[in-house]
Amino acid sequence: MRLATGLAILATGVVALGWWARAEYAPFLQERLALSAQTVAAASVHGVQATVSGRDITVSGLADGPGEQVALIAALDGLRGRRVVVDRLEVLPVADPYVLHVARRGGVLTTRGSVPSDAAQAMLQGEGVDGLTLAAGAPDAHWPEAAMAGLGGLNALEEGHFDLTGRSLSLLGLARTSAEEQAAHAAVADILPEGYDFIAAIDVLDDGTPPAYQLHYTAEAGPWLQGKLPLGVSAGDVAAALGLEDIDDGARVALLGEPGQVSPVVSALASWLGEVETLDVAVSPGGTVVDAGFGAGADLDLLGAALGADLARASNGLTLHLNQVVPEVAEGSERVHALSGRAEVLSGGYWLPVAGFAPTMQSCAENTDATLAANHIGFVTGSARLDARARSAVNAVAGVMRACVTAGLRAEIGGHTDATGATAANLTLSQSRAEAVRTALVARGVPADGMTAQGYGAAQPVGENDTETGRAANRRTAVRWIE
Repeated sequence: MRLATGLAILATGVVALGWWARAEYAPFLQERLALSAQTVAAASVHGVQATVSGRDITVSGLADGPGEQVALIAALDGLRGRRVVVDRLEVLPVADPYVLHVARRGGVLTTRGSVPSDAAQAMLQGEGVDGLTLAAGAPDAHWPEAAMAGLGGLNALEEGHFDLTGRSLSLLGLARTSAEEQAAHAAVADILPEGYDFIAAIDVLDDGTPPAYQLHYTAEAGPWLQGKLPLGVSAGDVAAALGLEDIDDGARVALLGEPGQVSPVVSALASWLGEVETLDVAVSPGGTVVDAGFGAGADLDLLGAALGADLARASNGLTLHLNQVVPEVAEGSERVHALSGRAEVLSGGYWLPVAGFAPTMQSCAENTDATLAANHIGFVTGSARLDARARSAVNAVAGVMRACVTAGLRAEIGGHTDATGATAANLTLSQSRAEAVRTALVARGVPADGMTAQGYGAAQPVGENDTETGRAANRRTAVRWIE
């Protein structure tokens, strides 16, 4: 009996001790488990939360990709005393490759790519970089510093963009001066983390070298600019000097140095644009080089003397080269002359205006008179040699006469002089000049059997011979159409 009573008392004590131990030890166990769980959570990239209820652990928040999610659950699952781990994590997507692109044009930032944390996103937003996607996959914890390095380099430029791909940073853009270029490099180098690569491709608007520019022109393409214009000089200034409304501008403008002006040589060339097929002008501190190309029938000796005299008055440091341009297209090809806007056809190696009228006796007379009034066919004084600028004038006349003579009409080329000198000499000179024009027209494809040449000397004046203006009007070539 005593034994039974003793055992009962002992059992009651053990149960009581168990209840007491459970009541006292359970909070201690939960506290220790919570501390361990929080230690695991604190090591996460985005600071997940781990809460403990009894021996159950619930983890919530952002996991930095599936890899961190698995690692967190495994670490919590391995804690001593836990019963279950409840996974309520939101898992960030992994960006691969991990890319950030930031561009600035006209003071406006455009961005795309990923950012590894809310803190990094807030830091970049403070610099105007917005619209990035929160994503896992950044190469390391120093990625935000690399992003700020790229932004610092970009901010030193006029415009451009940078790309941060993994641990590689590339910066491309435009700097006003070499000092800005150097500042961009320094801004990156100052804070770019160790282990990151950096490359840059930066164009400099003004590298400090003296202005040097090139003017190019072809009859097909018109004029365009390259190189570096002086400070204060624009492409519009060059166009105005050439007598044009605009010009294709591929040139930069100096940002340093003393203000400059358009080269006087460019202005002196304005009246020659209609004469040349090609023109290349290089203006530099060492002087000006002009290469002029003329079409078929060009008298390069006379052209060199006339053009050289015009340019010499504009510049002393001048080098002039002349050449004849041979068309590279077939006979009968057409083009639009860039300067005049007129359609031209290749005839006999010469570019002639396309006649825009139906040939009749009246229309041919009206068009030849108008063309001769606008295009003076000049000669070297006292000779029948066509002068330097006569080639383009004959081309203009040939465009009309080719259409009319080909249509079956006949024309007389008349040569006229002023009254200076002997009558017989003037008659002979006028005949030679009429024949010279007829020969030039035949070379341009006008049928020879449809033209005759006749010299009239000073017998048919159109102006007073006692004034220079009148004498100049009397020295002329005329075309008379014959029934």
